[in-house]
Amino acid sequence: MSLSLRGIARRYKGVTGGFSVIRDIFGVSTVSGNVSLRSKLQSLSRENHSFQKSECVFKWTAAFEQTWSHIVIRISLNPDSGIPAATINNLMTTWQNGIQSIWNNHWSCGRLGEAICPFTFEVQWVSANAHHTVQVHSGSGRANMLNWYTLNGGNVAAHEFGHMLGLVDEYSEPAVCPNRNPVNTGTIMDNNSNNIPARMMTRFADNIGSNVI
Repeated sequence: MSLSLRGIARRYKGVTGGFSVIRDIFGVSTVSGNVSLRSKLQSLSRENHSFQKSECVFKWTAAFEQTWSHIVIRISLNPDSGIPAATINNLMTTWQNGIQSIWNNHWSCGRLGEAICPFTFEVQWVSANAHHTVQVHSGSGRANMLNWYTLNGGNVAAHEFGHMLGLVDEYSEPAVCPNRNPVNTGTIMDNNSNNIPARMMTRFADNIGSNVI
């Protein structure tokens, strides 16, 4: 995980000019014993975000944890009866690899005089304290954010992960959403590709008062 000392000091400690790591980051004039600047920076910048989204006839809650430029979503999988544990374990690997390989390291954040940090995304499979709970169904089917199928691949999971981040669909669906715009964008939110445009990173940069690079 990349962290910007100056960026975090500006954003979370209100320091805009020169600053002292000991005074302005640790909040004391002297520090004794074993201390970790990285742990302190992570603690300062770690925030959970949850907000309502709506698009056309659809409404959902987006939720994730952001520590500077690193975004984590904790997902609990709830399989239908009859799906073997081994299948779920294999799917967790497939879905996690698909999500993280598609979303990671396309863009970075930074401001003048601050370290440039790549945006990275992580899936954590959990049994408690989940941001989202996904029902897993056997076979094939049309997935949505909270309903996945055992035959869905990693790119489908990556698309639904985008909804968890608060992004909307970008494919044409005239019978349901005739006024959807933009459509046919060729992005992850359109045709499940690995195309992640800079505009999809704006929210995460804004959350930390930074810019997409």
